Amino acid sequence: MKQIAILLAASTFVISTGVLAQNRAHSGYNVFTCERSVLQLEEGHSLVLWKGKGIQVTDANSPDHMSHIDCFTTTEIMADKSFKSSGYCSHTDRDGDKWIDRNWNDSAMQKGRWEVKGVSGKYKGDRETGSYVYTNLSTESACKGVSSWEADR
Repeated sequence: MKQIAILLAASTFVISTGVLAQNRAHSGYNVFTCERSVLQLEEGHSLVLWKGKGIQVTDANSPDHMSHIDCFTTTEIMADKSFKSSGYCSHTDRDGDKWIDRNWNDSAMQKGRWEVKGVSGKYKGDRETGSYVYTNLSTESACKGVSSWEADR
């Protein structure tokens, strides 16, 4: 009887963890407007601070659809044009529930990586990882871009 109770408790944890991971869509787009500040360290070597605000576009029925996003990312660009980038984003859905993601990328990676931690509400305790590709759509007068992302399966 004790073994059945332990198995049932473990099954409930696994099922509830799986449900938490289902709260967010498994793929989508983050659409940003942004600001960039560049610190020239030496010839061809710079550090860029990127601050973005945007929305997350997923399936219209998903609770994370049209969530608000605030991000800070730093990118070090070397003289040989290689780079290393990492940052954090805070996401808030229409109910006010939150999660954060940590993201990183470098010139040796085909896609950037991210990991999510649920902070409040329906996302609390949630953890998930995935990949992204950022497309810079900036012009001389406007900083903007789109990040296409997908959760790991």
